[in-house]
Amino acid sequence: PLSSKSTSHHAVVSTSSSETQQNDGGYEIIRDKIIFSGRWRSLTSRLVRMKNRTKEVDFEIFNQLGKGCVLIFAWDSKSKTATLIREYNPGPNKILNGIAAGLVEADKHGSCYETAARHELEEETNLSGGAWFRLLHEGKAMAMDKYMMSEVVAYLVVDARKVENPRPLDYEEEIEIVDGVSVEGVMEIIKNGNMNCICAFASLLAIEKLRELGEI
Repeated sequence: PLSSKSTSHHAVVSTSSSETQQNDGGYEIIRDKIIFSGRWRSLTSRLVRMKNRTKEVDFEIFNQLGKGCVLIFAWDSKSKTATLIREYNPGPNKILNGIAAGLVEADKHGSCYETAARHELEEETNLSGGAWFRLLHEGKAMAMDKYMMSEVVAYLVVDARKVENPRPLDYEEEIEIVDGVSVEGVMEIIKNGNMNCICAFASLLAIEKLRELGEI
């Protein structure tokens, strides 16, 4: 999942970029320095020359290791219900509802978001196949947070099937699969604060797509 998978800490690593990078808005990255690198995440000190050119600001930026992240909302067209998961989220120290999610790992998925999404769906919900819908425009990914480098792509899958021998969970994962959740139930979970923001974002996009498809 997107919640922490790291169980070990590594020595602080320091690297600096020799070339500046400027975006379309006129903000210029002067230097990136990795100040912590773990198994799945890193923390970077990013020095930026601001648009007005009169000041430089040092931001602390998180990154999920890998190309990006995926989220998958699984829907059954016969029962008109979703398959959610419940798992421990170590950041807030809570057990929360969510949807299948994970990183795009180079050694497993190359740079393909959809391959990562299909693997994560099978690992976390024991589902495979079905009709897939990318919930962002083709070739687009969304910034996960103001202070994160990582980008995310969300998917809706309709009528995926149960598999007998699914891909195994990661060592850190303890997941309960929750079948048969109505759209109203998903919305109530979100409004009660029982789902993290990134899973809620993908769920809302999926619900919008289901309306477009005439499923709800």
